[in-house]
Amino acid sequence: MAAEMGELSILSADEVEKLEKNVKFYKTQQGTRLAFHEYGDPKGHAVIFYHGTGSHVHGMLLHKPALKYGFRIIAPDRPGIAQSDFRAGWTILEYAKDIAGLADSLGIGSFGAIGISGAGPTLMASAFAIPERLHCVVDLACAMPLYTDAEMRKQLGTMDRFYAVLGTRLPLSLFRIPFSLLGIMERVIKSPKSFAKMFDSSLCPADKEIFARPDFQYLFMRDFQELFRQGAKGPAYDAQTVYKKWGFNLSDIKTHIEVFQGAEDKFVPRMFSEYLKKSAKNVRVNMIEGQGHFCHLVYGYQMLQKVSELFYK
Repeated sequence: MAAEMGELSILSADEVEKLEKNVKFYKTQQGTRLAFHEYGDPKGHAVIFYHGTGSHVHGMLLHKPALKYGFRIIAPDRPGIAQSDFRAGWTILEYAKDIAGLADSLGIGSFGAIGISGAGPTLMASAFAIPERLHCVVDLACAMPLYTDAEMRKQLGTMDRFYAVLGTRLPLSLFRIPFSLLGIMERVIKSPKSFAKMFDSSLCPADKEIFARPDFQYLFMRDFQELFRQGAKGPAYDAQTVYKKWGFNLSDIKTHIEVFQGAEDKFVPRMFSEYLKKSAKNVRVNMIEGQGHFCHLVYGYQMLQKVSELFYK
């Protein structure tokens, strides 16, 4: 994959809303409902999409590429996100079992795992806890347990740095208050363009070009609408899974992890991927020069083509 990324996989507002209607539910062993959407080819290679600090909506960008390359993308929302029930005290290792149970309910034995950004904890938990179920693990610039590192935080945008500091220090009861500001702004700001502009400090030039597109602005705002559908508690808890201790060591992960990292990424700087490579046993980092955080899904055709070539030929 090169800086010239090629065809975009962005959807129109109408396409987003059509896909949004097709929600399904899985009842976990704890009795809570896990909501999920499916994209792409229903008969294709099964891949679980682990969403970032948001909801399933960004996974929609893989719908058309998945149709082209023969993938069945299954995008569950973590507890308390969108229409998934909140479960007090859930852990990322429990979520790995939820994912295995979801696959069982769909008659799927092994599956691919693709995660982006704030999916870092749950993606790595699956790589650690259920490696025998995973056909491949693809990390699209995922967050790593580095947020207590003051030097690392300096590389983040203003908003990300603010939440990283609070997320590592505050209990959920307090952290949910400042985190709820994102949900409040999503309701107050009716213009997708104005809402997207809030994130300017975290955008490199390549990401700014993506955020200038009205179709992406709409999808980005819809992502946050779904994130805060049930209020702030679930999203705040989910965000803190990134900032708090994960319950296992990256060095204990033995399965291969393929990483795609935009070299100019400010949401999740390249040092996160470099840290994973140093910490886990079997990691390859594919650095994409001149690109940022959102190229992995906006140029979903190129990403899934590469995944297909690496793991499904």
